[in-house]
Amino acid sequence: MAEFPSFIERLLWDVDVSSVDPWQHKGLIFERVMSRGTWEAMKWLRATYPPDALADFVRTEGKRKLSPRDVAYWALVCGVQVDPGPGGGRPRWAG
Repeated sequence: MAEFPSFIERLLWDVDVSSVDPWQHKGLIFERVMSRGTWEAMKWLRATYPPDALADFVRTEGKRKLSPRDVAYWALVCGVQVDPGPGGGRPRWAG
């Protein structure tokens, strides 16, 4: 399988990295980098995968797999609209 940089391998701590295929398991990689990745990991993600693949993930799986803050950030980065859903938008504590 593919070799990943060490800063990506750290995000996949609970799986056997040698068995991770970058295209077959891209959802796992997207989720980990988008929610826990460093700036370096985020730059790697954007350089490794086409913008359409990232945008599709944010649109279709972002609300289920990422925090609202991460969805908002990646929607902006990917240039997609994401419906905040019921109770979406600014949290109540934000005023």
